[in-house]
Amino acid sequence: MTRSMTRPLTRLALVLAIGVLATTTVHADSELSMQDLQALDRQHQWSELLEAAARVRPAARTADWTRLVTAAAIHVVEQIERAGTSGLRQAEGLIGVIPAAERRYGFLVGDAGYLGAKGKALQGVVTACEREAIAGCGAIIASLADGVTRFPSGTAKAIALLVGNDLTPAESVHFWALAIDDDKDTCKHALLARAVVRALRDAAAPNQVADAQRAAGTCYAALEPALIDELVATKDGGKQRPLYLTNACPVLKAHGAMTITKKKKCP
Repeated sequence: MTRSMTRPLTRLALVLAIGVLATTTVHADSELSMQDLQALDRQHQWSELLEAAARVRPAARTADWTRLVTAAAIHVVEQIERAGTSGLRQAEGLIGVIPAAERRYGFLVGDAGYLGAKGKALQGVVTACEREAIAGCGAIIASLADGVTRFPSGTAKAIALLVGNDLTPAESVHFWALAIDDDKDTCKHALLARAVVRALRDAAAPNQVADAQRAAGTCYAALEPALIDELVATKDGGKQRPLYLTNACPVLKAHGAMTITKKKKCP
């Protein structure tokens, strides 16, 4: 891998790390008012607004404060979308702003307008990642994708491939499930079975298990051989029931014939 390909990842990872630190650092600065935030908004300093809004005292955080923070976050993701068309290097200074803002202001990931804008921005980041072949893009995209349940056509599948390559197959299963919703032909993709089986076998996170179960149920005809192979390979001899049996048996019992192996391992 060349130096030019690894440099953007290093800098982006540093930006994300700084964002995490910023969310855990207690500000010693003085309190700010809504007028201060409105001034930042008029100056189009939206990243600074997202940093500063946490310094408004809780009693002053009205519905107007929430709208101002949400609008600033939308502006930032729109900036990421525009910058991403020129290349990931142009967007990297903004990317770390989003995970940090969402950790501070949890209501953002419940706002439909914000999530819609973020989904479009992610499409641009994915395109830049694929065009520039930058290693580590999957991890960065995963850090940006929290809460997004709908992407432009084809984007979820592209994210699943990037995340599975950079992180683990189980961590890509959410995007595979969304890709299936987008296009049922995704059921035939060779890497889908690996992601679903790994999530059912290894995932401790309930959301990963739920996504894997949903994908397995929707694509059961295509995934049955891989699911049954893992069932046969799973030993159930200890006091603690294997995660795969706990997670996969509800799907296996609901689909296909109840074979002897199913009856034995999924009573």
